[in-house]
Amino acid sequence: MNKTFIFDYDDTLAWCEHDYCYAIIDFLKFTIDKLGHKAPDVQSIMELEMGLNKQGVLKHGFKGDVFPASCRDAYRIICERAGVEDKQGEEEAYNIGMRAFDEKRYRERGLVEGAAETLEFLVSQRDELILLTKGDREIQQKKIEATGLWRYFRVDAINIVEKKNADTIRDVIAGRDKSRVWHVGNSIRSDVNPALEAGINVIYIPCETWAYEREHNGVPDDSRITTFSSITGIKENYHLL
Repeated sequence: MNKTFIFDYDDTLAWCEHDYCYAIIDFLKFTIDKLGHKAPDVQSIMELEMGLNKQGVLKHGFKGDVFPASCRDAYRIICERAGVEDKQGEEEAYNIGMRAFDEKRYRERGLVEGAAETLEFLVSQRDELILLTKGDREIQQKKIEATGLWRYFRVDAINIVEKKNADTIRDVIAGRDKSRVWHVGNSIRSDVNPALEAGINVIYIPCETWAYEREHNGVPDDSRITTFSSITGIKENYHLL
């Protein structure tokens, strides 16, 4: 009997966090270069931006402009504290934040090591593959196209949502035998907990990428969770699933 695998995208099938890290590094350099001795220390700049980004996610979900806006707003606040007004600089800071969504980098980096062979193996087993990724629809679609992920999933099996929760997962798996459904993801907060609440199995591949994802009570004590150190564990232990 065939199985159903629901895959998360960011930092499960393709690395994502460093896209933001590169942009933050550029933003730090920009702020220091622009304000000179009036710029705060690097840690203070980072903490301000990260706090604003987290607030934005909690308020608006994973929309595409949340991260660039956090760079812009952090720069504005820093300028206000320094007694400086720089509207053009605010716009430049926003554009620096947009560098996190670089299609060229998506293409060059491709999928996580072992992801392609794992997906190809599951396709050969005639299992059902579903993609469930949270984020801005336009940005996530660009990632999927740039990394060639579309070749493993039917068009109607690609789901891009602003927030992922148990209700979202229940909608995706409607009518399926929950005992034969696995959600594959890297986050306890965004993948493991919602999947368990939805009543399905979980394949957890640890990679908690930023403060928002690390806010949880640890790995739940639940027999439905299988933990692998890498995505190839699915293929290597397929007979146990």
